[in-house]
Amino acid sequence: MSNRVVLAAALGAALVHGSAAAQTQAEFRGGLTVGSHSASAAALDVDPSVSFDIVVRSQVLPSFAVFGGFFRTAFGCEMGFCTDRDLTVVGNHGALGAEWGRGGPWLRAGVLFGATKVGSEGETSDPGPGLLAAGGLTLGVGRVRLLPGMSYRWWSARTATASDHAIALALDLGVAFQLGGGS
Repeated sequence: MSNRVVLAAALGAALVHGSAAAQTQAEFRGGLTVGSHSASAAALDVDPSVSFDIVVRSQVLPSFAVFGGFFRTAFGCEMGFCTDRDLTVVGNHGALGAEWGRGGPWLRAGVLFGATKVGSEGETSDPGPGLLAAGGLTLGVGRVRLLPGMSYRWWSARTATASDHAIALALDLGVAFQLGGGS
């Protein structure tokens, strides 16, 4: 399954709830991410790289929303097998999940599906599942809002020769744009 198919399914699922269409928002997030890739034999590598998310979120109840989108997670690798090899671990995933919050603080949980690549010469992993947990704040009112937050991501990075996984911690800032009516 290609990342385009996963992205289309994620975005479509987030928009399915018809009565919430007036309370749909597009969100763009970017920030710094650190992480660990089990194949590198390195623990948490504090070599940040830029990651970004594109999310469509639809309000279902006053304090509950669903979301779908594309998550590109990247972090550097300096230790373990990465020593003296300037490598970056990159995961490209579709995401589906739920958000709890009512203005102010919010929490998200979701599932990821996609593939991972380590460096330009690395083997791309088989597509696989992952998990997402995130939290943050909603700042501002009206059609444009700032969403500072943090996230934890775990995902499969299994290849034909190894059963690997990756973990990433991100500190990011999102900008959300209301689509349609509502505030």
